Amino acid sequence: MFDAFCKDKLGPLALRLAVGLACVWHGYLKIMAGGGTAWYPALPVAWQLFLAWTEFAAGLAILVGFRCRWAAAAVLGLTAGSLIWWHGLTLFRLPLRTLEPSILFLLMGLALLFFGAGEFSIDGRMAGGGSAAKPAKRT
Repeated sequence: MFDAFCKDKLGPLALRLAVGLACVWHGYLKIMAGGGTAWYPALPVAWQLFLAWTEFAAGLAILVGFRCRWAAAAVLGLTAGSLIWWHGLTLFRLPLRTLEPSILFLLMGLALLFFGAGEFSIDGRMAGGGSAAKPAKRT
């Protein structure tokens, strides 16, 4: 029983807290730079706004567990896109210690995408207690 409680409730919650807090914090820092328009001047303003607000909003959605898989997919896209944008083809020549945080974050996002929000979430409440709908009992 304790094993199922940890797997179904506490595991996804801890994963959501880790990914969500990181996204909210990094998105918040970008938004505080001119409302999201001045955190990286080499990028066009529209891209800066899109990236900053998407990261922040996806982080909030992940934290509360609302449409968690969609938000995790958005974060995965932003993270992978950022890696490719900043490093290009040199990505595969970088030392592992440089890529380690990004790889760990990508893996946490993938886990969240696969597991879903868990039972302690808005998604879990809307689905009747889980991130995936439980099969109906046959009588």
